[in-house]
Amino acid sequence: MPHEPDSRTLVTLEQAGQLPAAGTLVLTVNNRLARRLTLDLAGQLRRERQVSELPRVLPLAAWLAEAAGELAFAPQADLPAYRLDSFAAQMVWADAIGAEEAGRVLLDTRQAAALASDADTLMDEWRLAVPAGADTDEYRGFSRWRRRYRERLREIDAEDANQGYERVLRALQQGVVSAPRHLVLAGFTDVSPRFAALLDAFEAAGAQLAWLRDVLTDAALPVRYCAADAGAEWRAAAAWAAQRLAEQPTGRFAIVSAQLQAESPFARRVVGQALAPGGHPFNVAVGRPLDEWPAVRAALAWLRALAEMAQAGEAEAPVLGAALLAGHCAGDRRDLGRHAAIDARWRRQARVRIDAARWRKDLADCAALSAAWPAALDAWLAVGRHATCDLWMPAIRAALVALGFPGERPLDSVGYQVMGAFGELLGRYAALAPAAGPLDGRAAVRLLASAAAAASFQPQRDPSARLDVLGLLEAEGGHWDGVWMLGLTDDVLPATPQPNPLLPLTVLRQAGAPRATPERERQWAEALFAALCRCAPDIVVSHPHLDGERELRPSPLIADLPPAAWQMPAAAPAGLLPQQVLDDERGPALAPPSGDGAAAGASGGLDVLDTQARNPLWAFVRHRLGGRALADYADVAAQNVRGQFLHRALELVWRMLSGQEQLHEAIAEARLGDLVGTAVEQAADEELHAYPPALRELECARARGVLADWLDLEARRLPFEVAQVEETHRWSRGPLALTVRLDRLDRLADGRAAIVDYKTGMAPGNPESDWARARPVNLQLPFYAAVLAGEASDAGVAALVLAQVHARQVGASGLADADLGLDGVIEAGASKAFEGQAWGDILRRWRAAVEALADEYASGHAANLAYRRDDLKYCDAMPFLRLHLEDEDDAA
Repeated sequence: MPHEPDSRTLVTLEQAGQLPAAGTLVLTVNNRLARRLTLDLAGQLRRERQVSELPRVLPLAAWLAEAAGELAFAPQADLPAYRLDSFAAQMVWADAIGAEEAGRVLLDTRQAAALASDADTLMDEWRLAVPAGADTDEYRGFSRWRRRYRERLREIDAEDANQGYERVLRALQQGVVSAPRHLVLAGFTDVSPRFAALLDAFEAAGAQLAWLRDVLTDAALPVRYCAADAGAEWRAAAAWAAQRLAEQPTGRFAIVSAQLQAESPFARRVVGQALAPGGHPFNVAVGRPLDEWPAVRAALAWLRALAEMAQAGEAEAPVLGAALLAGHCAGDRRDLGRHAAIDARWRRQARVRIDAARWRKDLADCAALSAAWPAALDAWLAVGRHATCDLWMPAIRAALVALGFPGERPLDSVGYQVMGAFGELLGRYAALAPAAGPLDGRAAVRLLASAAAAASFQPQRDPSARLDVLGLLEAEGGHWDGVWMLGLTDDVLPATPQPNPLLPLTVLRQAGAPRATPERERQWAEALFAALCRCAPDIVVSHPHLDGERELRPSPLIADLPPAAWQMPAAAPAGLLPQQVLDDERGPALAPPSGDGAAAGASGGLDVLDTQARNPLWAFVRHRLGGRALADYADVAAQNVRGQFLHRALELVWRMLSGQEQLHEAIAEARLGDLVGTAVEQAADEELHAYPPALRELECARARGVLADWLDLEARRLPFEVAQVEETHRWSRGPLALTVRLDRLDRLADGRAAIVDYKTGMAPGNPESDWARARPVNLQLPFYAAVLAGEASDAGVAALVLAQVHARQVGASGLADADLGLDGVIEAGASKAFEGQAWGDILRRWRAAVEALADEYASGHAANLAYRRDDLKYCDAMPFLRLHLEDEDDAA
């Protein structure tokens, strides 16, 4: 076969640099190798003290695009109007597949489009022909998709990169594209039939073909290092690199990972820590999606906010909140705190959507952004409701400029590069017009966000760095003084075959297509490993022994290599540092009440005492300092909204029914269903106004069923009258004043009270256990009993009832002095938690506990004590309490 390694003409980089620059083209397999060869050629000229033109060094993909551009000036070229990039081509594939599979269920059109695009390229790159009888159902489906895709390209007068390659190849064969006198190839391990045809066309056009020879003609003999796990392997490689950099001040080294894309965050952290003492910079050759960079993320957030406001006159709170928090806008430096406060207020107020009037009102205190927003909105609206991407693009630019993007802070080097990449993205976005067609504002922003997610950005390489961290493919063709290759297990090199499922495996195997068979993967792995072993004279290869509890085996390519003599340096013993300890468990006491109003933390609800009982420091942080976790954005169907709705419906029912007797009458007269329906509808009007109609109807139907089940239990109770519904009570002790709201208070036949508290969640808890503690928790009902009973506790409250009102379960639990006729409400005499205690003693004990907690809180007592682990299950100040550190110390 032509272009086999044995028949190639090899040249060194120095020899390539001596060829006439004007007539020499160096083609590389990737961008990184092109950049490195350009720098090496320039360095060669500097060493020789020459000022001369450099030969052109281009990746193959870049040369194909350049050659396609030259064809625009060729006579009778008959070029399409548009050339689609990979993202636009994927859009057309998805559109074609969606049209072809209309009426059929396809789980992931985007994934199908990616597979189809890959299959299309494989067909042309490897000149695949599927004979009769070898086709499969998947291939027949792909053939339909491919025909529809090509038809769609003709309709919009466009071609993709694959078709562009074919066009350039034909033009080179016909002499329309000029060939260089000298063609030097670098980094090409595979020579596909189409690439071979391209090389033949170059030679037929008069080009002299040469292949760049590796710096090391003989491969180095690597040594093998086995680490305990992947983390230990990275730490060993980082320690090795730090040691080599210190020993060889001019040396260049590399860490090559088989799975760098997935491991890059961990790799940056570990390598950074290892190199920090020596101050050595390093480069990680992994790009992140463009939408993950802060400036681009902010731009997309503001564009979503503009699109929502322009189209609907309102926007969801998370959309506007994300924009405010992202910044990169007018006033983002001066008003950052105000922007965050607006977002926190929406979360605290459980706002689901923000209309234009509320938005303008909330921005009033942010002068710069308040002035910039109307101008940005005008720029957005100027394009109309529907437009193509080439019209949306200038509107997007104008709106962002009006908003003050990219903000008031000066940009650093990476920031400038990100802005440049975003500008290029907007240019490519405009070119999506033929593929995307007319879009409304929301769709236009979604498309831009998808394009940003698909685009990868990597900052320019630090020229002073002597350590490169890169993947296997990026390392091919490079040269360093030492290389550590890690992650070489038997399932990575060679990799598990991944043939394209849309193409027949027999055809792929016969053509020797990549990733098709174990034999092909082994062949490719051996060639790549051999090339990497010529990258440096000193090579260490490594593999982890375990992945969790799964034992791993080394790649067969390294299993027989000699073990490395290098060992991980022992960590220096940590010196003892003097430590000061201040055990401060008390804050300032609450100030006594004065005419100026209550002091901070001197008022609130029962949550003050409940958090004090669970963890005094939590109570101090939450109620004295005002510190708590940032609330989530409100959900339309949030549990607390549903709870408020059911509470309100129950309140309305009992305002229409004054007691059990009226309940019995409503049942006897068949009026109860209408009564419950009226209450539910009114409650829905008040509490479910943000719900869409369908969801509201489902919630109302659910509520009618839940209330009917609960009222059935109420009808079977011993007689009672409803004395209070949703009544507010105020209680004070010293400087502390609490306001509490009682769900319901019933009067029993003996004149005593039964206090009812509704629970609309699934877990009613264990009230006996909670109330029997020395520091009672979930103490709403014990508090009501102690406060309302007063000193004459025996004549006051006779029962505490927790009413579980939920679609899955309706029932009651609690504690009573006598039988109520409600299953689950236990008489005090039968309670194990309160065994041997009279009802009056229980009430007096609760009152004493409540008063003790109030006095403790008012005195400033703030010990960081959790009496039970479950007490902090819903704590919103856990990072402040840092109790997890004690757990780690105990585990150690």
